[in-house]
Amino acid sequence: MTTVFNDADLLRLENLLTPLSASGSTMRPDEVQGFFAALACGPDAVDADFWLEEVLGDAPAFENADDAAELKTLLQKLYDATAAALAAGDELDLILYAEDDSDSDEPDYWPWANAFLYALDVVDTDWFEVADEDEGFESLMMPMLVLGGAFEQEDGEDLLTFSDEEVEGYKEELLEALGAVHTYWRAKAQAPSTVRREGDKVGRNDACPCGSGKKYKACCGRN
Repeated sequence: MTTVFNDADLLRLENLLTPLSASGSTMRPDEVQGFFAALACGPDAVDADFWLEEVLGDAPAFENADDAAELKTLLQKLYDATAAALAAGDELDLILYAEDDSDSDEPDYWPWANAFLYALDVVDTDWFEVADEDEGFESLMMPMLVLGGAFEQEDGEDLLTFSDEEVEGYKEELLEALGAVHTYWRAKAQAPSTVRREGDKVGRNDACPCGSGKKYKACCGRN
């Protein structure tokens, strides 16, 4: 039976997560879905013990044990629904919010796509090392890379710049790109070996390894 994550589930997830994400490194529901989409697309087998820590970040423990259990159940349901949709070749119903501090109601793709890219930093497999000889892989990833700020720099000139029309095009291509990336890794499943990253992963609320003094999420984790 296919797992369905409905509007009522989303509303309850928002009620549980949003207050925590407002002042720390806890993910918002849109970030959670982007993060889960990457985990479900990629070659690494992960479980709740892996992703729950990343989703909650530096959130304090729930005073109510029932709320903590309900949150984990909702997150598992969202993960299962995301993975099932990708496996079936169905388009995700994206969770997107308007940009913070903006009068516009246009959906902001950056948190979703940036969380997708963050997943690549914390899984064991280095996607781009594995796909190094596959010239088309980066093209498959372009919507997530562009919308998630992979080519932006906090100081100095951006590595690449894109017109508004190009950005809008990548927004339209995002769902198709997710399916293509999922298909790519399923085709890679028979590969004899994968390249594993060296060193420890960096958590969202850890000090950024660049030495800026900021949290990783607010520094290099934005790129």
